[in-house]
Amino acid sequence: MSCQKEYCFSKVPIFQHLKTHEMEQISHIITHQHFDKGNIILLAGDHKKKLFIVRHGRAKVSHISTDGREYVVRVLEKGDFFGDVTLFNDEPQKSTVEALEKTEICSLDGEELMKILAGTPVTLFHMLAQLSTRLEETENHLSEAIYKEVSERLAAFILKSGATAKSDSFLLTMSKKDLASYLNTTRETLSRRLSAFQKEGYIMMTGKKITILNFAALENLL
Repeated sequence: MSCQKEYCFSKVPIFQHLKTHEMEQISHIITHQHFDKGNIILLAGDHKKKLFIVRHGRAKVSHISTDGREYVVRVLEKGDFFGDVTLFNDEPQKSTVEALEKTEICSLDGEELMKILAGTPVTLFHMLAQLSTRLEETENHLSEAIYKEVSERLAAFILKSGATAKSDSFLLTMSKKDLASYLNTTRETLSRRLSAFQKEGYIMMTGKKITILNFAALENLL
């Protein structure tokens, strides 16, 4: 099924400067897919040569270690893209991507996309810039996991989630197990820190909903 005229990729940073005819070309190589919470969108080891864009919803990117443990390395939000590793080489996908909630994905045929982008080098430049930014964010995340305390990492996650939601409240779409993995801690330690944050009056948790009550206190932990 092709995208409609309000192109699903038009607000993705790497495509925002495309001309109308270029967007029209890309629209013909896109299909929509819908995933429920828990559905696998992309499996590590796949050789699908496609670029995927999150149109709606959220998803987690994870790696499985040699001892079978899952490590959540990134959370994808609306407008984020993934699967790009196969566009530039013949390596299989390194990560598994799983929907954290009802998620709609736009997938672009990789070979056709690269033919179109060959005529728009500025788009390739923007894509590489995005990849560079993502690599820097990953390195920062790993650095924080090594050098920062769990309370610092949790405070940073809460503040970032609030900023993304543009509100003092947001829904925790990840399970505590996944969030603990993402913050490089244990589920038990995460639960203790969340309880401590509530006791101190930093946040209020109602089910999956987290409300930030004291921004300054959280920022002081960073």
